[in-house]
Amino acid sequence: MNNAFLKSYETLRQIYAERAFSSIALNKTLSYCKQQDKSLITKIVYGVLDNDIKLEYIISRHVKKMPKGDTLIFLKIGTYCLAELSIPVYAVVNDVAELSKISEDRRIVGFVNATLKSIATGAKDFNDYPTEPVEKLSIKYSYPEWALRKLVKDYGMDTATSIVTFPADNRTTVRFTNCTNFKTVCKNNALEVESSPFDDAVFVKGNLPVDSNEYTVQSLSSMAISRICSNLLGEGDGFLDCCAAPGGKSVYVKQLKPSVHVTSCDIHPHRVELIEKYAQRMGVTLATVCQDMTEYLSEYDSKYDVVLCDVPCSGFGVLNNRPDIKLFRENKDISELMKLQYAILSNCSRYVKAGGYIVYSTCTVFDNENGQNVRKFLKEHANFAFDTITLPEFINAHGSSYYQFLPHKDGVQGFYVAVLKRVI
Repeated sequence: MNNAFLKSYETLRQIYAERAFSSIALNKTLSYCKQQDKSLITKIVYGVLDNDIKLEYIISRHVKKMPKGDTLIFLKIGTYCLAELSIPVYAVVNDVAELSKISEDRRIVGFVNATLKSIATGAKDFNDYPTEPVEKLSIKYSYPEWALRKLVKDYGMDTATSIVTFPADNRTTVRFTNCTNFKTVCKNNALEVESSPFDDAVFVKGNLPVDSNEYTVQSLSSMAISRICSNLLGEGDGFLDCCAAPGGKSVYVKQLKPSVHVTSCDIHPHRVELIEKYAQRMGVTLATVCQDMTEYLSEYDSKYDVVLCDVPCSGFGVLNNRPDIKLFRENKDISELMKLQYAILSNCSRYVKAGGYIVYSTCTVFDNENGQNVRKFLKEHANFAFDTITLPEFINAHGSSYYQFLPHKDGVQGFYVAVLKRVI
């Protein structure tokens, strides 16, 4: 049996059946796989998840009744390999049919074998999509139709199309604290390096050694939020990160402004531990608190110069990192998230000093979770007003009060940020 196919199936089964996080499930699998299998397993797992809607549609055109469970996973693996990878047709069909013997049902093996042979004929150049524009776009680019219709409502069809069709950037962004030593690491590991908008970060292609205190993987969006906060802070100021885990933004702010007093909060004890471990590895000192930030803490009242509300969100700005979001997130989830986001923003506004700032941010692209929440907040909190984003590395955002970053126009993941000042 093809070991890469087997391990891909086992990983995908955890994600589909048990709703495991894709990155965690895949990393666990790769930790005990042979080196020669790792690349193909990663391609198949992420490829199937990224193309889930399209794969199901192609399969539906070749079966009388849509299969479920393991049988559907077998067919998705095979269909993805036939459509997207340069593996001979006979090898894909034979290996996936062999894989399906796990079911111990000869009828399933025969069904998988026959269906993949049928799909193979036109898999590479499949173009039999519905004619309705949104439905076609949804299937072709495996973007949930409900989410695509939200994008069309928020941005119009042209921009929505650009968001959905823009190719994912699979480079790793690495922030370094010691440029000379990091260059040595790259040279010793034969890593390809490209410059980024920030002078202390680069894009890297290749396998990095384990993180050290001299460099760390951190997205440009996370770095941008940290820099916006840092640019609002003065010497010795107080900074509160309300939803801080795993700690990247808190740690970076502390490194940018060492004299600032940083407090990092999260609702879950194990996530607070992640912040502490991250800070320890990077050699910074900050305070950590396990706290539900929808609940008022009197000792924090009017205490902080800058409060970051990087709130839980739908995550549709970071789908290339979390493709499982497209599988399990539903339209009904947005209204519940909005309630949580607003509760955090409203409660934590009480922790801002007069003349201080709230930075509100998400890693999503929907106006409901972004602009709508901020507009509601300002309408109900007359003591706050829009202020200014200071981020000269991104000229479109620099000098604005709020900004929606989008991959196709900003070259970064989709995220939103607004700067609000307490004026009374």
